[in-house]
Amino acid sequence: MRIQKGKYILLPLKSNSSNSTQASSDEDEEGTAKAEAEFLKRSDKFRAKVSVALRGYKPRRCYHTPCKLGKRLVCCVFAAFMVPWFLFMILNDLSSRHFFDLTDALSDWSFDISRNVTDYVLPYNDTTLLEPRHICQEKLFLLIMVCSSMRNFVERQTIRETWANITEFNYGQFEQLHAHLKDKYYPVKQQRIEFYKDYLKLQGNQTTTNLPPNLPVRILFLVGRSRGEHLEGNETLWRIRQEAEQYDDIIQENFIDTYNNLTVKSVMALKWIINNGCHQQAAFFMKCDDDTFVNVPNLLHFLLGGTIPLYNDTLDFYDQHSIKLLHTSAGRLNATIKYLVGHKFCSVRPVENVSSKWYMPSYMYPGDKYPTYLSGAGYMMSMDLVPELYMAALNTSLIYLEDVYITGMCAQRAHLRRVHHPLFSYKNSKKLCTFKGTIISHGIKEDNMYMAYNAVANISNRCSPPGKYFKFIRLQKKNDCD
Repeated sequence: MRIQKGKYILLPLKSNSSNSTQASSDEDEEGTAKAEAEFLKRSDKFRAKVSVALRGYKPRRCYHTPCKLGKRLVCCVFAAFMVPWFLFMILNDLSSRHFFDLTDALSDWSFDISRNVTDYVLPYNDTTLLEPRHICQEKLFLLIMVCSSMRNFVERQTIRETWANITEFNYGQFEQLHAHLKDKYYPVKQQRIEFYKDYLKLQGNQTTTNLPPNLPVRILFLVGRSRGEHLEGNETLWRIRQEAEQYDDIIQENFIDTYNNLTVKSVMALKWIINNGCHQQAAFFMKCDDDTFVNVPNLLHFLLGGTIPLYNDTLDFYDQHSIKLLHTSAGRLNATIKYLVGHKFCSVRPVENVSSKWYMPSYMYPGDKYPTYLSGAGYMMSMDLVPELYMAALNTSLIYLEDVYITGMCAQRAHLRRVHHPLFSYKNSKKLCTFKGTIISHGIKEDNMYMAYNAVANISNRCSPPGKYFKFIRLQKKNDCD
């Protein structure tokens, strides 16, 4: 037998005789038994050492398949939780307002109510309940429509006695208002006088030097119906009819007059102008609220191509760009058509706060930003835009913010440019000299309306221009959002 690398191998032996074979066989069996015993002894010791080693072995890192599977399982569980969470946060950010819409629907405009303008304006029906007599039968240079509430008798009378008194507050007062700053503004343009000669009702060879003091201007008030007419009785209806009869300046349309229906009111104004042919008889149209003060002389001077002198109290309405236009021809009005002007707002986001007056539910306007629009306190347009905006409105889904809707969404649909003018102010100023240097000011109530008018009409009230060493750096930088 030969032991080789832990194995034993039996080799055949050569035999010379039977005796020798027997003897050698005994010896071999004895040697084989000893070898087997020694081999087994060594094998038991080796297995014992391996067993001890394995019991004391602690791997520093796990490279075995079970460990890899465990890590993968943890990663999969983590991903299965985090991915939906991230998606939920993104969607929640994009449409956070949507979760409140069903329970916090807008008054008068819940999510299941039609917002097709034609359902309320009824373009093929006569919806006018009251209107002035013989309106738009002659040429007008400017038609101003004041949106008022049916019960606002005091506000309308205040306007009639102040800035709507066009026999005493017309273009003839412009030079008197700014007499001490005569060399600080541009006069009207002769070419515009000639262009609007028919609308201005000029006679003979009247020019910029001898314009009539009272240009053709008409101011009307637009109201709707009261929601609680049956509760108020006939007194309110009787008063509004008496007012219309006395002043001949009331338009009443057949719709419920509420704040959330202001868009319907403005579209009704466009409809009435077209149905009465005013878009062919007037040159310009202005819409404003009944708490807006309109400086009619300044407005007429601007429309005829002149500029308004700069006062110290109107500096903050300008920026570093617009104030420089006062001293150049670029600051004078040249447009005769496709002109829409007011205080321009850009990149305004819908209000998400349900308690806000301007809350906008996403089912009504799902966009992140409103289109560029003009303040509803007062905006003006060349009369050719009235039919364009009206047709755009009939094909544009309604939202209740009328300035965003008319001058934003409808103007955008009609591809109209909105022009910013710093003197179309949407704010309420406490400085009386502000009213002398602006075109409109907003948020003026009854007593303050009288104060504003008296401050402007008093020609002895000489408001101060900017100081001699005024620095333009005080003004804000140009805010161009086109």
